[in-house]
Amino acid sequence: MIRLAIFSSLWATPLLAQDLRGEAVPAATGSTSDFAVGYSYVNMNLSGEPKVKVNGLDTNAVINFIPRWGATLDASYARAGRDPGSGHSSYILSVLTGPVFAAAQNENSRLLVRALAGVSLVDSSVRVNQLYYRGWQSRFSWAIGTGIERNLSTPFAVRFNVDYLRTKFVGSAGIVQPQNGIRVTASLMWRFAAGRESRHVASRVP
Repeated sequence: MIRLAIFSSLWATPLLAQDLRGEAVPAATGSTSDFAVGYSYVNMNLSGEPKVKVNGLDTNAVINFIPRWGATLDASYARAGRDPGSGHSSYILSVLTGPVFAAAQNENSRLLVRALAGVSLVDSSVRVNQLYYRGWQSRFSWAIGTGIERNLSTPFAVRFNVDYLRTKFVGSAGIVQPQNGIRVTASLMWRFAAGRESRHVASRVP
């Protein structure tokens, strides 16, 4: 998470510098929205085992109410290969929603911060002594993260997100336990009602 914060700060610095030089900054003229589909990668300790690499699909929709604030609905499905011992495949299905804040932006890029909450279904193999059982559980989950958007050509853009994902699973003792993971997504966006106007930010530097 420290590395993630440093990375976000490095990206924010040139964007904020452009704002302070008095360049045009995009401002939403109304309620704009976008829809994105892309690849999702999750690194998580399923059923208490060492970290497992889980790959899948992520879809999300964002509605921007004011220039810097919006709301998102995010759904992802990531699946791991079959466990050699049980022959059962593991997966994580998450549906989360929450606010999105544009910490920095210019005409072509935005640095985003988001906090999400919802439900995740974790299905995986649970080993009890020498036997394997299918342990799955749907529970409240949440995520916090940051992202970067970059315009390609109207109305397309790309978005990269990194989230700290908190879910729960059924362990070998039959008890629901929390688990932590990092989720990385890369998506292609389609913007709706993308009309924007430029507003001038007066420079504070003489």
